Amino acid sequence: MARYTQHYVIKILPEKLRQAISDSLESCKLSITYSTDDYIRAQEKAGSVAFSQLVTVEILIHQSSDVEGQIKLTSVTKNEELPLRVNNHCHDVADIVSKAFSSNKSWKVVESIPG
Repeated sequence: MARYTQHYVIKILPEKLRQAISDSLESCKLSITYSTDDYIRAQEKAGSVAFSQLVTVEILIHQSSDVEGQIKLTSVTKNEELPLRVNNHCHDVADIVSKAFSSNKSWKVVESIPG
């Protein structure tokens, strides 16, 4: 199973956070399939790649932060594909999600750490 993790610390108003995350994921052609207060899951639509390569992105929201106004996010991009090559479909989608999060105009990225 391929799995890529990114950690972010962002500045955004809490009431705008969920919409900003959804917009970023949808800009990557991912559909939101499940959502709670501290978790969002999005998946790739079937048809463009083999079933084992379909990517799921999970966003974990850690709203308790030491610094007021900052929210920690963890993005986990995964699929059932064995990562036999460095450049695989899951890695490509993880890069696209990372770029979408980094360039989102709704928040300011304070820190970004690949995991």
